[in-house]
Amino acid sequence: MNSVERKLADLIRQHPHLYDHTQRDYKDPAKGHLSWKEIADAMGKSEDEVKLKWKNLRDKFCKAKKRMAKRNLAWLSAYVKPRVETGSGDDPEKEGDKDKKEQHCSLPVVSTSFSLAESCSTSDQEMKRTSAALKRKRQTASETEINEDEMFLLSLLPSLKRLNIKKRMEVRMKFQQVLYAAEFED
Repeated sequence: MNSVERKLADLIRQHPHLYDHTQRDYKDPAKGHLSWKEIADAMGKSEDEVKLKWKNLRDKFCKAKKRMAKRNLAWLSAYVKPRVETGSGDDPEKEGDKDKKEQHCSLPVVSTSFSLAESCSTSDQEMKRTSAALKRKRQTASETEINEDEMFLLSLLPSLKRLNIKKRMEVRMKFQQVLYAAEFED
């Protein structure tokens, strides 16, 4: 962050109603205009320039925050399957309500080491990462072998999803036991 951005951030920090949605006067047009004018005067720029600079700075912060979250949770992407969205995507409020009502999500077939909440994923970027991970796996093993195994396991998924959470966990444990026996026992 350069000195201009730092100064802008410090000035905006003195006006919580511009960024804190819990404030009573958050987005109050009259108070907001006065605050932006004060900040612009202190910066020696126009209101529009200051607002644009703030928007860019805030966006830069959000992107950096997302990058950090991705970097810290990248190991989880191999275990998380993205939820398939069935809505049109036209009305975000309806989509949000649907998500609140929906109590289940796609779960990995074999792993039982994550909670139900941890195994949910909806972002497009995670879908792309998962897709890229699958492509990398295909490059290291026989294409047909992975496709057959993957298709078989995916064919079991609808049945697994229909089970309640307790039964689902039991079935996943049994899958693990069978795989363990096949791999390590004579």
